[in-house]
Amino acid sequence: MNELEIKRQNGLGKIAEDALKIRDAVFIGEQGVSVQREHDGADQQRMHYVGYLDGKPATTARVLINGANWHIERVATLKTARGSGHAQRLMRQIMDDASQSGIYTIDLNAQMTAMPFYEKLGFVRQGEVFVDAGMDHVEMQRTLSLKEEDK
Repeated sequence: MNELEIKRQNGLGKIAEDALKIRDAVFIGEQGVSVQREHDGADQQRMHYVGYLDGKPATTARVLINGANWHIERVATLKTARGSGHAQRLMRQIMDDASQSGIYTIDLNAQMTAMPFYEKLGFVRQGEVFVDAGMDHVEMQRTLSLKEEDK
């Protein structure tokens, strides 16, 4: 299978546009999330990650970086690219970037159906189930390894 090329961008631009195309297909097209909910106006304050296969966007996530806290949002993979580990590679890149930035823990709000995916990546459930965009979610958190020089 083709190598996944991961790119990132802070704020708006080509990578953020590619991310939104994936999110529109998955969240609006497949899951029925409203356009207003998905196009929440927050993209300009987020770091966008997109994984490309043959130059075409395939998987994405965005990150709210708020001081010492990284909050992962909007993780999505196009249906045609699922099951090949692309989202896992994207998430590992985000975790590596966070660790290299001195971040010790990261969190996210997972759809209940995606909870096993995040558990395999070392995320642990925090708290009770809540509803977001009409779907059950749960907060999850992961502690990152510190670099040798930080220990």
